[in-house]
Amino acid sequence: MNLGEKIKFFRKEQKMTIKDLSGKTSLSVGFISNIERGQNSPSISNLQQICEALEVNLMEVLQDVNEQSPITRRNERKSIFESEQGDITIQTLTNANHALNGISITISDDNQHSDFSWGHNYDEVGVVIEGNLEIELNNKLYTLGEGDSIYIEKFQAHKYRNPAKKKNITHWFSLRN
Repeated sequence: MNLGEKIKFFRKEQKMTIKDLSGKTSLSVGFISNIERGQNSPSISNLQQICEALEVNLMEVLQDVNEQSPITRRNERKSIFESEQGDITIQTLTNANHALNGISITISDDNQHSDFSWGHNYDEVGVVIEGNLEIELNNKLYTLGEGDSIYIEKFQAHKYRNPAKKKNITHWFSLRN
């Protein structure tokens, strides 16, 4: 199933119409319809809004649930999102339908700002693998370096960005809902 088909599946599972989903997300009916038909690619922020409205974890929508191996080799990671500018990519760290989700987010060295601002319906842990990351959480700014981690409770809105002219790689982990 592609991204649009998964969104449609979860929407129908919730017995929601596109109009219902539009009302819960403030995204237009046409935009959601185009996503479901594979004619539009949502931003991560839009996708997070959709997942919140559908009460599903973002990773449930992004990851392929058919894989069964407990090992994910670096060269086997699936790319599940790339920004239109190509400066932000997200890859799976777990390639199976496990209780624990894992993703790797790479923000390129020429991207100084990210507009991600989410409050999830799940707790998550982020670990900086390479570079630096600034995270605004509860109106407080934290700067993390390589090896640093942060725990973010569910429903806490947060923003993050790459503050340096060096690539940032952060691994994020959460439990499925």
